[in-house]
Amino acid sequence: MKGLMLKNSKWPKTTAPQAIRSRGFTLIELLVTLAISSVILAAIGSVYMGLTRSYTTQNVAADVQQTLRAGIDFVVEDIMMAGLDPLETADAEFEAASSVSMRFTSDRNMNGTIEDSDFERITYLYEPANTRLRQCLYEGTVNDWETLIENVTGLVFVYLDEDGNDLGDPVAAADLNDIRTVVISMTVQEPAGRGGMVNRTYTTRVRCRNLGI
Repeated sequence: MKGLMLKNSKWPKTTAPQAIRSRGFTLIELLVTLAISSVILAAIGSVYMGLTRSYTTQNVAADVQQTLRAGIDFVVEDIMMAGLDPLETADAEFEAASSVSMRFTSDRNMNGTIEDSDFERITYLYEPANTRLRQCLYEGTVNDWETLIENVTGLVFVYLDEDGNDLGDPVAAADLNDIRTVVISMTVQEPAGRGGMVNRTYTTRVRCRNLGI
């Protein structure tokens, strides 16, 4: 009877050790999960770094392009004034012209003479060693110079006559009066962090509208 009562007892049976173990993760499962998580995190990190690098590069490229265009536009405006001589008594002209420098005059105050003031004698000089384009508004000492554009890794001035012929480098004194067009090609370079260096080149042709009139 006692044996029968135990057999038919409604008390719950003790849980087997194997059932307890089946409720958790094994060491192998944890290692696999960690490995998959590491791969996913590495992929996300790689994409994030790539996007950050691309964003930085694009921002620097935009800044370089803006600096380049603004600097060249500044030079273009001055070159277009070269030779301005409304009274035809100032003898405004190109005084010197080479691949890295130029000097020209214009009678901006329209008094019939060229003066070392009022932006009437302007010099541009590219210094490759210092990677900069400098401007001098009149003849004077070194202190009269100021830097117009920095990080200039390349700049070339080319001078053409009325027929589009290259007048050489430097332009001979006898040929300075034949200058009608100036071609400017400038390259600016700036660092973009891990994206390396960003280079942008801009080339334009300037018609000297006040020369040869």
